[in-house]
Amino acid sequence: MSREKLSVVVSLGTTAAFLALALRKVDFGVLWPWVLRMDWRWIPLLVFLGLWDLAMRAVRWRLLLAPLARASVAELFGLETVGLAVNNILFFRLGEIARTLLAGRRLELPFMSVFSTVIVERYLDVSSLATLFAFAAWLLPGFLPAAARHAALWAPALLWGGLALFVLLRGAFGPGGAVAARLSSRPRIQAAVVELSAGALALRGRAAAGIVGCGFLLWAADALIYWTSAQALGLGMIDYPRALLVLSWAGAGAALPAVPGAFGTFEAMVKDIAMRCGASPTQAFGYAFVTHMAGYLMVTTMGLFFLYKAEIAIADFLKMRRE
Repeated sequence: MSREKLSVVVSLGTTAAFLALALRKVDFGVLWPWVLRMDWRWIPLLVFLGLWDLAMRAVRWRLLLAPLARASVAELFGLETVGLAVNNILFFRLGEIARTLLAGRRLELPFMSVFSTVIVERYLDVSSLATLFAFAAWLLPGFLPAAARHAALWAPALLWGGLALFVLLRGAFGPGGAVAARLSSRPRIQAAVVELSAGALALRGRAAAGIVGCGFLLWAADALIYWTSAQALGLGMIDYPRALLVLSWAGAGAALPAVPGAFGTFEAMVKDIAMRCGASPTQAFGYAFVTHMAGYLMVTTMGLFFLYKAEIAIADFLKMRRE
């Protein structure tokens, strides 16, 4: 069995297992009437927060790309949305590759240089989310076991410390640096290392604060999405600190190998933390499903629209991957 087929099989198996957990003890006779009674007046806020998330991602990417090329926020907004949409419908997280290729072509930059900024984005996401999780754990001292709470408090320090060290040593990986010089006998690897180090260029300047700030703003808004969904469904026990914990659990679920869109893993993780907050199994699953579908449908529809405008088909990304 090829690596690709094995990856798909593992993803399907993980999804099936977590979906079984998510559906456990759910009363569908109660679920759908309860969901349909949600307060639809919260929907405009959900839409606004979803757009805010995408806008902050675009602004942050623009700042990361600034040392390499000039790009508009509007253009990067579309590419960010395309990347998320492709991740939602194709295996292997091709969305990151897709937006890297499109941005490289439009900005006339090497693939690895653009991809290095995407790697920095993902690292910043993990660091920001870990920090917000630690903040929520501090606000809710009795919600997590002591060991988990202490780990949550140490994780951000390690993540931000590692990033700071990399930024300080970036020169060693860049053109003329010690690491790059040692790779002179392997020009392809040397070129890849030099281009990858380009992603940290913006973090050495004044833009660093803005880059980090955008990450916190987008994830803080995402936590508001989870809080808003809870209010719309009448789950008042999920306040903002608990919404931060739900967001962290959802992020962990999305990181697991699963079918595109993280169906099953997302629902199981959000249901678990919502039940810890006091929701019933049926309410917790409904909350997870509504929140998931609200974001999934919005981002996927917008991303496919941007793909249509760019006259690019999904099959093109599969061809790019093979090449």
